[in-house]
Parts: sequence; C-alpha cells; structure tokens
Amino acid sequence: MAFGIIVYENDSYLYSLIKERLASVFPQAYIDRGGNPNPSFDIKLINCIKILYDNKDFPPPDTHDRDNIIPLYSDDGKGHMIIDMKIIFEKISSGAGSGTSKTQSDTDYKDRLKLLISYAYIDERENFIRLAIGPSSFDTIHPIRIDLMSGIRMPNVFTKESSGSITGLLKECCDIRFEPGRILDYLNPDSNGFLSAGKPEHEDDVFDIGIRTCSRLMALLKTLCVKNDTGALVVAEGWRESELLELIGYCDTLHILLPARMCTEDTGMTKELGLFKRSLPSGSLMTVHYCEDYKENYETIRI
Repeated sequence: MAFGIIVYENDSYLYSLIKERLASVFPQAYIDRGGNPNPSFDIKLINCIKILYDNKDFPPPDTHDRDNIIPLYSDDGKGHMIIDMKIIFEKISSGAGSGTSKTQSDTDYKDRLKLLISYAYIDERENFIRLAIGPSSFDTIHPIRIDLMSGIRMPNVFTKESSGSITGLLKECCDIRFEPGRILDYLNPDSNGFLSAGKPEHEDDVFDIGIRTCSRLMALLKTLCVKNDTGALVVAEGWRESELLELIGYCDTLHILLPARMCTEDTGMTKELGLFKRSLPSGSLMTVHYCEDYKENYETIRI
C-alpha cells in the first residue's frame, strides 16, 4: 500500500541526513518535509502517514491519529536527548503494514567503525570512497570521516560556512578526561555528506602528535559508535606498518585500497596484508580493493 513519512525538522542538513537514512530502510516510502509548500506527494493518495517531529523545537502536530506521531529525540538513559534511528525505524514499522518492509541495513549494526588504508592517488582514493564506503554505506544518521595523514593528502571538502582542524581534536584526545561524545563538537559537515574534523593547522601535525594519540582517537570513536547512532570512516596514509597495526586493532571493517592487482604480487605487500588480517579484532573483516575496478565510474575529484 502507499506509505508516507513527513518530517518536521528546522535544520536542513539534519533533515537531509534523516531522509537519506529513511530512504535506505524504507525505499518504497514517500518522504517529505513538514510545511513544504510544494509537497512531493499528495497526502490524500497515501493510505498510511507517519509523522516525525523535532520534539525539541516543535509541539506534537495537531492530528487525531496519535499512534502515527513519532518524536525524533529520545532519552539515552543518561539525561541526554539523542536521535536514535533504530528506535525510529521500529516505531515507523509498528502498525504500518506490509508497505514498510525493512532492508537488512535496519538490523545489521555491526559495521560502525571502518578503517581505510590507502596506497592510491588522492583522486582515485576519493573516487573509491564516494562509490564504495561513502556516507550512504553507514546504517547511522551521523557518518564521521577522520583523515590520519599529511595535510597535503587530505581533500578540501568543507562547506563554505564550516571551519575546523584535526589538530585541535587530536590535542584534546591527549587529555584522559576527554569523553567520546565531545568528538562531535570538533566536527563540521563536508560537501560529501560526512562530519569531518578538517585539515591540520600544519601539514605534518597528525604525524607529529603521534600514533599513540591517533589510536586513542580510534578507541574513542569505537565507544562513540557503540553508544550513539554514529558511524566513522578513518582514512590512514603514510604510517609505518607497526603504527598501522595499532589502528587496525579497533576497526570493525578494514579496507585496503591498492592501485592495481599486480601490487599483491609483490612479496612484501602480500606479507603486509597477511599481517593486517591477523591483527584484526575477532569478528572484524578485511577487504582488498583495486583502483582499476573503479575506473569505469571514474570522475575527477576536486581536491
């Protein structure tokens, strides 16, 4: 049957994220923003309407169908109001009929922290991320991207109104009192749909601050991903093998990006890949990707 979702949310960026998550789980649903003067569908033709509203900024919508009104924010049990998409999915599915069948992304919450170790050119790396492990690959409303590499290798993808620095975030991680939830205070939306920390103040700050602090950031991200509706992609380049092993110990999924298949014929690389795989936490997976497989969809990325 026809099924619709109306979202009352003032923040355009947050609305876009919510809509993207809803569309990935309920691909057959009509989704629109509350108060839109030019709605994308005719409510009269919809058999079931679910209304999501920002209960921080809006009162409950005036309607007799109270069972289909769902607040976006819920209490996390620690006195904080958060948006938990898992709860929202369950409420939308409840009583909405067969028209709301869910995809696997609604039930599989294991792949939250992804680590990409790249040996590719910048444009090829960014093309791969866009096609394979971009924001839409996460089952969360807050996809984060952290670049642990030289500043000259990082993409410049912040929106014009945003500012930030990975340097500031890493310096805060040196403080043992720094809580995982505070990571979000140091992130800004970028033009690819991630929340990102930004380029360093100086090109080599990430390396100067060191792998110990970077691995602590990985540990904090791991906790953040478990406790919040958050996923993270960490992109690492330029580290020694022994340093990369410290980062690998925290990830749910390890992605290795190589320029071509011939790279694996090198004995050193084959041994390195084997060591990476043995260093993964129990239950984590490693996938090796090749830039040549993504040439067909290649587009120049503005760096």
